[in-house]
Amino acid sequence: MAGSIEKRGTNTYRLIFAKGYNLDGTLNRHTKTVHCNRKQAEIELAKFVSDIENSLVITGKSITFKQFTEIWKKDYGSKELAPTTFYRYVRILETRILPYFGKFKLDEIKPTDIMQFYDMLEKDTQIRRLKNNRGERLTKPLSKKTILEHHKLIRAMLHKAVYWQLIVNNPAERVQPPKTKKVKRKCYDEEQCKYLLEHLENQELKYKVAITITIFTGLRLGELMGLEWSDIDFTSGIISINKSSQYLAEKGVFLKDPKTESSIREVAIPTFVVDLLEEYKLWYDEQKLVQNGLWHDSNRLFVQADGNPMHPSTISKWFIKFIEEIGLPIITFHGLRHTNATLLVAQNIDIAIIAARLGHSQITTTLNFYVHPVASHNKVAGNVLQNLLVDKNE
Repeated sequence: MAGSIEKRGTNTYRLIFAKGYNLDGTLNRHTKTVHCNRKQAEIELAKFVSDIENSLVITGKSITFKQFTEIWKKDYGSKELAPTTFYRYVRILETRILPYFGKFKLDEIKPTDIMQFYDMLEKDTQIRRLKNNRGERLTKPLSKKTILEHHKLIRAMLHKAVYWQLIVNNPAERVQPPKTKKVKRKCYDEEQCKYLLEHLENQELKYKVAITITIFTGLRLGELMGLEWSDIDFTSGIISINKSSQYLAEKGVFLKDPKTESSIREVAIPTFVVDLLEEYKLWYDEQKLVQNGLWHDSNRLFVQADGNPMHPSTISKWFIKFIEEIGLPIITFHGLRHTNATLLVAQNIDIAIIAARLGHSQITTTLNFYVHPVASHNKVAGNVLQNLLVDKNE
């Protein structure tokens, strides 16, 4: 169809061009109103048709953001994202984004609409409900960090809509994202690590092994909980990381591919850790016999009493209680990963080696997020120039 022109009034014309079909099977009919004479309208129609043919104008009846969300979930989210990430995004969409944007036409969302949404999130004190020690209801708005996560999701989804030629441009790209303070990630120094290892000696063996492996390898929690005995090379002292254990209420405990391609790696462990793993393997095999045929052979290192895989958060919850009991500063389980990287840097290990052991594809990630000053080295650095520049005989 070459397009047509309808006269709507004095020097007012409607340009019409049809191409393709809508979701309901009806013909896509795109229109544009121009104010000019008939001859100019014919020129505008030629431009209009050309722009549509070259995807400079999105043709057809626009779908709503809610309809697009269903397409995005089916064709991208459920296929390309990690299950835990996908379900977290779905919760964010259903809780806040869809109630606000669901009825918007996808091609009518403006930067100001997105800005107003963020303002609402900052001011709406009914979003999170808390209770004080008297059981009274308290209200608290979303944090800047959480609002930023909303922004990243909206921007990524609309970027995909541009890629799929559902809209011409991404309005979220024209919105200043909420500013957040960089969180100072906590980790232990060498003395605190020694203290931690000393107090692990009298703990249940499986927890002792899990925490020790993490300190000496910097594994992510999911990677640790996904380890199987076939991943341990006792002879060469190598642990192979090639999967991650996750949990979703809808699926239970399951294995998935690692976070990135670079996460698939081999990490060398010292003799001390190999010996501990050999001790743990003997205990593990004894538990199989104790179960007397009721053992579920998952081949995982960290299992429940019947051999089924442990919930991924079991170790991390135990760790928090343990460090509280022994009086160490509270850090997250992930803080042990930061600890591993920081202590290796302090021992002058090549940053490229540390990045490879952690499974980072870029060294900058290791430097920016996983390396922290060690107190003892800070003190040494403070004395360096004195030793260099000040005459000790003065």
